[in-house]
Amino acid sequence: MWQNGQQITAHELDRGLQFGDGHFTTLTRENGQLRWWPQHWQRLVSASERLRMGLPDEAEVLECLAQIDAADAIIKIIITRGSGSRGYGYAQTVTSNWYVTSSPLPERKTHPLNCAIAQFSLARSSFFAGLKTLNRLEQVMLSAERDSSSLDELIVCDSEGLVVEATSSNIFLRIEGAWHTPKLDFAGIDGIVRRQILADRPLGDVQISRVNVHDLPNVEQAFVTNTVLGLRPLAKIGDHKLPEQQLPKALTTWWQS
Repeated sequence: MWQNGQQITAHELDRGLQFGDGHFTTLTRENGQLRWWPQHWQRLVSASERLRMGLPDEAEVLECLAQIDAADAIIKIIITRGSGSRGYGYAQTVTSNWYVTSSPLPERKTHPLNCAIAQFSLARSSFFAGLKTLNRLEQVMLSAERDSSSLDELIVCDSEGLVVEATSSNIFLRIEGAWHTPKLDFAGIDGIVRRQILADRPLGDVQISRVNVHDLPNVEQAFVTNTVLGLRPLAKIGDHKLPEQQLPKALTTWWQS
């Protein structure tokens, strides 16, 4: 085997590198505390079960996280099926690999974002919808599209023209006085912040809806959510200037608590 033109002794590659055969979660440590750890761990458990993949012991993972010498940090936990030779098939006895990375937690910004509809659309797959797998090439291309524009964010649709999410965030939209978040049964990631808003109800009832791209000119207020970036309000969607460009006060209070 060769790496960067240099021959190495390894004969197998991690299947996460070969095929994107794995999943991950990204969480934060804030003031020395892991934020929403039970929810992140359950995400890893559910994804491993769905992908028929092994998972390390939770105590072992927490012991590793305790070694991160920072009160505030972004922590990424990656699970792969393990190492293997060529070919998509895998042995049932293969041992999964897991990786942990950490990086500084940036300052969260809450200025209203200027957005547009992404030209790139997400493929549909009911099996993988909602999962945070290692197959993130779509998000790589979306990030490149966003970075090449003068915009803060892009709203992403699936191949049928239904709104799914932002480039790396879930989205909530108020239309005719009611809050909506897109249904994620064909594409998108079911983010931890999204789950907690739906569970804790700081906005009251939120409808999980089919939001068509043609509904966006009727949006009155909107924001995107991400574990690392937090809550960010939208100012514009294309040429449509939102009447309300701040976060709901109840939501801000909920997040800070």
